[in-house]
Amino acid sequence: MTTNAEYIDNNLSAFGKNIEFNNKIVELKENDKYLFVRLLVAPGQEVNENAFSNVYAINQSGEIQWQIKNIAPKENSGYICAPLVGMEVEHNVLFVTDFMGRRFEVNQENGALKHMKIVK
Repeated sequence: MTTNAEYIDNNLSAFGKNIEFNNKIVELKENDKYLFVRLLVAPGQEVNENAFSNVYAINQSGEIQWQIKNIAPKENSGYICAPLVGMEVEHNVLFVTDFMGRRFEVNQENGALKHMKIVK
């Protein structure tokens, strides 16, 4: 899928629609189903689960399909939430990296984190 997505600060224009987010957009990636948007976790911002769930999937209708669920995959019950600082799409699968250097595969249907590995 090739989109003509554009963004300025926290405003995204994609699929003929405009979406305004709470924070500044810092990265866009896409696969054949979704446009992925990563928002800035600003210094001094209130630290909560919503702030650290800073990746969204936008469907081809220009609507938010899901907000990432930045909570522990079942096999990593000791997981402590950290801001997501990077995204990659490999073979149509989204991977995110958090501030602690952990890389997660993301469930494409609901935004849940899967399989973790350390990258630092």
